[in-house]
Amino acid sequence: MANNITGLDEVQAKLRQLGNERKAKNAATRASRKAMNIVKKEARENAKRLDDKDSPEKIWKNIITKAARTRGTGFVVMRVGVKGGASQYANTRVNRRAGRAGRTYQTQGDKKNPGGDTWYWRLVEYGSATNNATPFMRPALNNNQAAVQAEFARAYSAELDKEIAKL
Repeated sequence: MANNITGLDEVQAKLRQLGNERKAKNAATRASRKAMNIVKKEARENAKRLDDKDSPEKIWKNIITKAARTRGTGFVVMRVGVKGGASQYANTRVNRRAGRAGRTYQTQGDKKNPGGDTWYWRLVEYGSATNNATPFMRPALNNNQAAVQAEFARAYSAELDKEIAKL
């Protein structure tokens, strides 16, 4: 979800008062995690409805919120996903030459994950040649975009207040 949030004049004034980009990014990371936990919670509820009661693996237990690495202090990326999901090829010279930099590859998952080895979650979310898709992650984001933006604005303002109080 790459949206610009407008109407944050008060927050921009707080950013100028804070003056430290690293502290502002840390506050944004904490606020975005709080906001994306709304999506995580609904994705877990959706996955609980789909999980097989007789199976020892539970997709909903493996849904997590994770901050992605970013270069610089200008932006924050927060992801909601399933543990044991796809990994990305690194942006190295060898991978760029082979044309696979940034592409994903499937991992085998891990039985040590809280919900077990739920490698098959993509087959549920996106479907396959023989099974229809039953999405649980995409609706969680699509149905909560306004709530996520409002929570981010509220939490970011509060986090900036905390950082300014430390000065």
